[in-house]
Amino acid sequence: MPERNVFTWNSFVTALAKLGFLDEADSLFRSMPERDQCTWNSMVSGFAQHDRCEEALQYFGLMHKEGFKANEYTFASGLSACSALVDMYSKCGNVSDAQQVFDEMGSRNVVSWNSLITCYEQNGPAVEALKVFHEMLKSNVEPDEVTFASVVSACASLSAIKCSRITEARFIFDNMPIRNVIAETSMIRGYAMAASTKAARLMFTKMKERNIVSWNALISGYTQNGENEEALNLFRLLKRESVCPTHYTFANVLKACADLAELHLGMQAHVHVLKHGFKFQSGEEADIFVGNSLIDMYVKCGCVEDGYLVFRKMMERDCVSWNAMIIGFAQNGYGNEALELFREMLDSGEKPDHITMIGVLSACGHAGFVDEGRHYFSSMTKDFGVAPLRDHYTCMVDLLGRAGFLEEAKSMIEEMPMQPDSVIWGSLLAACKVHRNITLGKYVAEKLLGLEASKSGPYVLLSNMYAELGQWGDAMNVRKLMKKEGVTKQPGCSWIKIQGHVHVFMVKDKRHPRKRQIHSLLDILSAEMRPEQDHAETGSLSSEEMDYSSTLLWDDTM
Repeated sequence: MPERNVFTWNSFVTALAKLGFLDEADSLFRSMPERDQCTWNSMVSGFAQHDRCEEALQYFGLMHKEGFKANEYTFASGLSACSALVDMYSKCGNVSDAQQVFDEMGSRNVVSWNSLITCYEQNGPAVEALKVFHEMLKSNVEPDEVTFASVVSACASLSAIKCSRITEARFIFDNMPIRNVIAETSMIRGYAMAASTKAARLMFTKMKERNIVSWNALISGYTQNGENEEALNLFRLLKRESVCPTHYTFANVLKACADLAELHLGMQAHVHVLKHGFKFQSGEEADIFVGNSLIDMYVKCGCVEDGYLVFRKMMERDCVSWNAMIIGFAQNGYGNEALELFREMLDSGEKPDHITMIGVLSACGHAGFVDEGRHYFSSMTKDFGVAPLRDHYTCMVDLLGRAGFLEEAKSMIEEMPMQPDSVIWGSLLAACKVHRNITLGKYVAEKLLGLEASKSGPYVLLSNMYAELGQWGDAMNVRKLMKKEGVTKQPGCSWIKIQGHVHVFMVKDKRHPRKRQIHSLLDILSAEMRPEQDHAETGSLSSEEMDYSSTLLWDDTM
């Protein structure tokens, strides 16, 4: 080229920047003998368009120092870079930096406001998203469908804390100029969080267009609210409509099966998982997620071996994988296996968390490994950086109580750095009953009644403890106190599944459709049992025992 001027330099710089050769454009820019407004515009816009936002803003600042004023083209690029930078910080979960960039922007458009609203909606606190939205309206910036979708989602996520938020979300949703699937799905999620699954289903039914996120939101809503049968029915509908499920779909379906303890349904779901390509051998995040859900389902259904098989087939595992299997072993009575797996976890380099330690302490408790439990509890902060929480103390009280170290358990509760709750006192009271320590039992019962005087559990445990020790008068007094305080025991309930139908039976239930047949059969069984009872019990019951037995049988408080 015989002669280079600023125009030819700019042509090269612009071409490189547009094509994404930003380092080459920067090198050429620095070697230019002369620059003009077009040069700066090319650099700012090039870096902004290719998501190198911080460098775009650096060029924007240098341009001002060089005495060039931003025109519409530069300003648009700078504004785009700022908005993109807010969005980038949002995706990284860095809310404070996103807010700082937003605050330092000289001017803002709807994209800038949307970026910050979405940042708070996704990272929290969601209430800040609503505050930014109201500031946006005060600034006379007109919201678009992206704004509304984020605001509706923010309101919806707050509905679990404050039910009025779902009303606010509905008001905003109803006033949206254009409603989209994102906003509708957010409303479904919000209704589910507010335990309004019927409203969520109605919103879902009225949707003109659905995606898998919409299906997942409602399935998840059902499982969160304990409506597991509905979750499984919706999954069947999803399959009939040939919608392709995701790993999140299967996680919720498997949770529903686990909560219902429906092993055969869980195994059917496992087949669907395999049909959709989840092999647990690729190490992908989705595979790990579904693998963890399968482990959880199998161990909750009592099939520890199948859960362990899934665990072993996983090529990669995260902390949740180890936790699910350790807790599964512990809860099903495999204390040794749980502790062996914990040691294997440490050898693998995976760092345990507070949930891991709950599983370990629980395993020690169920297996009667008192010394090991004491060791892990005392060393968990030093060795693993996990400070004991209330749940860990509860595990230790349970462990010590099972082994008969009641005074040590009492001392541990009294020396806790946090306030003991009813669960931990209840655990010690149950241990007092097992080991027939009435003195400590009375003390613990008083503590427990101070926390939840309206609950029947402490009264029943204390009454039964007196009865087992033959102190019938004291047992009767506890029952009378219950009646005086207006405390009622939740009626006993049992159920059995026959030919796919669940039959539920409750104490004094007069609404059962087959109550006549049930009572008739009970009368027959009672008549056959009476001679045996008379033979075993005649002359062996005192009048106090008879009175107490009558109270248990006929008192309305029971």
